[in-house]
Amino acid sequence: MPNYDEVYSKVCEMLCDAKDLEQEDLTPDMPLYQLKLDSLDYVELMVLAKKEFGVTIEADLFVDNVNITVRELCQYLSEKATKP
Repeated sequence: MPNYDEVYSKVCEMLCDAKDLEQEDLTPDMPLYQLKLDSLDYVELMVLAKKEFGVTIEADLFVDNVNITVRELCQYLSEKATKP
């Protein structure tokens, strides 16, 4: 089961690649909406969660939590993760 730091690192790597950012540009308490993610970015997050952590994220997670932060997403993933 991956710990929070491992999840945070993978998620930040994906977000940085998607938005052409540096790791230093992200903070744990940054809401995802501030990154101006498009629907493809959210799909990539969902695929990453399934591939890397064995976690299925429903789109409702993002729709129902428009202010979700990077930290909250990573905590959710690390709590639900099934892959070592």
